[in-house]
Amino acid sequence: MTQPPNNVPTQLQINLPPEAEAGVFANFAGVWNDNDSFILDFAAITQAPQLATRDDGTQVANVRARIVSRVRVPPRQALELMRALNEQLGHWESAHGPVAGPPPDET
Repeated sequence: MTQPPNNVPTQLQINLPPEAEAGVFANFAGVWNDNDSFILDFAAITQAPQLATRDDGTQVANVRARIVSRVRVPPRQALELMRALNEQLGHWESAHGPVAGPPPDET
């Protein structure tokens, strides 16, 4: 893709296919990276947590989830995504109040 000259504004025209309009539900997101990109895995929890015992005897709550979408973005886009999420969260909190964070760690 060729880049426009620096003095020409860019206008992005996005097409959303009808089958993608509803989106997908995800109540978990994992973020990791490799040498070229950041990977965002969006998942939906598929069943209630199940108590399990590890080989060392410690108990854990196993939570099963299914990846519903994986998105790979370059580092610069990850930074823009972080800024956009922060801005949108601010707008949402202005309208609805603060988002409750996770409970404090009891360890």
